[in-house]
Amino acid sequence: MIESKLHIIAGPDQGRSFALRDAAVLIVGRGSASDTQVNDPAISRRHCLVEVQDQEVWLVDLDSSSGTFWHGNRISRKKLAHGDVFQIGDTHIRLDGLHELDASTIHPQASGPPVVDLRALIGKALGKYRLNDVVAAGNSGMIFKATDMEKERQAAIKVLTPDFMRSEEQKDRFVRAMKTMLPVRHENIVRLYAAGKNGPYCWASMEWIEGEDLMQLIDRLGVAGILDWREVWRMVVHIGRALHYGAEKKIVHRNLTPTNILRRSADKVCMLGDFMFAKALEGFESRQITRPGHVVGDIPYLAPERTRGEAVDARSDIYGLAATAYSLVTGRAPFEDKTPSGLLKQVQESLPQCPSVFQPAMDSNFADLLLRAMAKKPGDRPGTPAKLLHELEQIGRFHSLEAAWSGWQ
Repeated sequence: MIESKLHIIAGPDQGRSFALRDAAVLIVGRGSASDTQVNDPAISRRHCLVEVQDQEVWLVDLDSSSGTFWHGNRISRKKLAHGDVFQIGDTHIRLDGLHELDASTIHPQASGPPVVDLRALIGKALGKYRLNDVVAAGNSGMIFKATDMEKERQAAIKVLTPDFMRSEEQKDRFVRAMKTMLPVRHENIVRLYAAGKNGPYCWASMEWIEGEDLMQLIDRLGVAGILDWREVWRMVVHIGRALHYGAEKKIVHRNLTPTNILRRSADKVCMLGDFMFAKALEGFESRQITRPGHVVGDIPYLAPERTRGEAVDARSDIYGLAATAYSLVTGRAPFEDKTPSGLLKQVQESLPQCPSVFQPAMDSNFADLLLRAMAKKPGDRPGTPAKLLHELEQIGRFHSLEAAWSGWQ
């Protein structure tokens, strides 16, 4: 086929281009795990991919929350022709051949149902909260940094996309379920303040954590950047405590990835986010990975059973926590591939290298625990958060790390 390239025609990185060749896959996003690292804060770290195969070019959305658009319509998978323009965030990208094209303008939006962009809520109010900036995006909505106008304090507001819950009955049930979670308190779980609905939007307000999520930390460390295993051990203890508390309340997180773990700047304490949503969303239709190109969450951190759409429990959360810890002690994800199908195959069939290969000085029992917690079969992992914490306690005592341990029970 004609060698092609992706050319950014509008957005913060206007003028950049990326070559495409047959049998190639290009991950488009702003994070270090992408092939482009586009400087657009409105797009996801791994937003979409462009695949060249059998003389055809396919655009696949990686389940980004803000969406991938062609002719104004949100798409999940679309065959592209030369000259086609697609939009991600504030960036417009054109597929060009070797010949120069005259079509340098953005395609007009096609007719059809309007696409709701949650970023349009910036500067507006939901209840007593004024939404200031988008700080994170997920499969079901966006998180805004907000101001509580009554108590004059900062808060984090998660707003669900309107198409996540279409009926008023679903929205009312969600708000009621969230309100039942208000009494839940734990030092390693992000606190829920309130929940409500305004027009088409369901939302929940939570405490504002000054810090970063662990995916941001992984990106900041860069390729081959690692943390001392003792620091990672402490992080696992913190989130293990949260999971133990959740198990007592019969709560399974179901999407424990680096993005959902926050690290507070002041004291380096780690806190689990989206935990309240896990309980409130029980019973709603959930999307699972069923085929390449349909991606939920960050594939390398998902338990194999989740990628097959099977039932999940606390052992799936333990897997996600261990996979996150693995990235921090090794400087790389447990599995790496440029295609969703390749990643899925590795998650389901391959074994990660022993983390001590990358950090030889780490405790061998901690390395072994991480590998067992990422076992393919749930029954081969620590069965409960309490059992995980028990093994962590033994490792901590051997290395005199009790100060970071005490008080979990």
